[in-house]
Amino acid sequence: MKKNRLFKKLFISNIIIVAITLAVVSIMFYIMFQNYYFAEKEKIMLEEAQEINAILNEFAVGDINLDKWNQELNVVTRLINATVWIVDKEGLVYSQSQQGKPWMKITLSKADIQNILKGESIVKKGYFGGAFTSPVLTVGVPLVIKGHIEGAIFMHASLEEMNRTVLNIFLLMLLSGGMAFVVSFILISYTSNRISEPLKKMSLAAREIAKGNFSARVDHFEEDEIGDLARSFNVMARELAQLEDMRKEFVANVSHELRSPITSIQGYIDGILDGTIPKEKTYDYLKVVQEEVRRMSRLINDLLEMTKLESGEFPLNRTEFDINELIRICIIKFEKRIVEKDLTVKVDFEEDRRFVFADRDKIEQVLTNLIDNAIKFSKPKGIIHLFTEVKGDKVFITVKDNGIGISPEDLEHIWERFYKADKSRGKDGAGLGLYIVKKIIEAHKEEIWAESELKKGTSFTFTLPIKKV
Repeated sequence: MKKNRLFKKLFISNIIIVAITLAVVSIMFYIMFQNYYFAEKEKIMLEEAQEINAILNEFAVGDINLDKWNQELNVVTRLINATVWIVDKEGLVYSQSQQGKPWMKITLSKADIQNILKGESIVKKGYFGGAFTSPVLTVGVPLVIKGHIEGAIFMHASLEEMNRTVLNIFLLMLLSGGMAFVVSFILISYTSNRISEPLKKMSLAAREIAKGNFSARVDHFEEDEIGDLARSFNVMARELAQLEDMRKEFVANVSHELRSPITSIQGYIDGILDGTIPKEKTYDYLKVVQEEVRRMSRLINDLLEMTKLESGEFPLNRTEFDINELIRICIIKFEKRIVEKDLTVKVDFEEDRRFVFADRDKIEQVLTNLIDNAIKFSKPKGIIHLFTEVKGDKVFITVKDNGIGISPEDLEHIWERFYKADKSRGKDGAGLGLYIVKKIIEAHKEEIWAESELKKGTSFTFTLPIKKV
């Protein structure tokens, strides 16, 4: 029952709307047609009364005889389906059509003809003073002979017959409305199903996605709002699938990165405790354990940093500082490693001091990561070159090495989480450094890019807004 709720709502609401519309239209049509029919009947009766007056004038001057007069009168009577009286000034009915009971020699009251004798026409509905047993529509006009009012012409049409005619037409209209309702029933059923079916499919697909089946899709390609919704739903499903793949990959990568140091730590500690490792070697292995713990700490810090970056909880404390001085400080932090690897560090600045407007701590994190990578992947006795230059309102900061380089295939992915261009250096990091670097630069609404060539080295360049004096 629940599966067709939308279909039922659409179907029932549309059917009710159609039924109410047909009912209102039918009532309005009946009233309007009745009024129109009665008005037209009055108009025709008035016109035919004038025609009878003209025929009487011909009879009065002898142009037609009595038989011809009666024949003409009966033709008009049958045409308009009414009883016709010819009344003199005293109210005496001296001629009538053949319809209805005989009224010849009957005298009407003065009240019935007094307005007509004044030259006025009358239209009444009712029993005409009790003269009829059923209601009639009465039209009365002056009888004018040779320019003088000599009496009145009355025409009486049965209201029951007129109402019966209107009702018959109304019934035909109801029959047509009923047929239209049946057609509407079929069309509404079809259109309601066309609207509800894709939405029902989306509901089922959403349930599948909620269960973890991210391959669920909706097949609806109509060029309408529902088609747009279906396409948006499919886009959402694809993105959710990608997010799920990323989540699985993230969990797998984190598990791998944590499992390696934990395994090493556990092995060394077990060896120390069970005596496998000699006591004189304990200090050396504890140093290894210490390094592994520090590596885990760095990984956890990177993960926390990444979480902040992706959640948007990453406020920047922008200040004005000397980027050249910050570069010198970062190089000094790596002095021991630089000396151990016998590297040459070249620093070129256009000016001794260059102030920028950014978050100093975050930019220090960027520089630290880039210099660390340059040292890590440089060959012994290699060269690391750092320089800054001004272009427009930006400062371009570059960290360049002549190390092993990055292949074009790997260069496209170096900004991704957990990606390692050099897979053989498994313990050199979790592959989060460059990802965090890019996020920091993007948070500043600046740019960073890399250029590299295998066996010739790599350069990283990022921009910062220059301090305006």
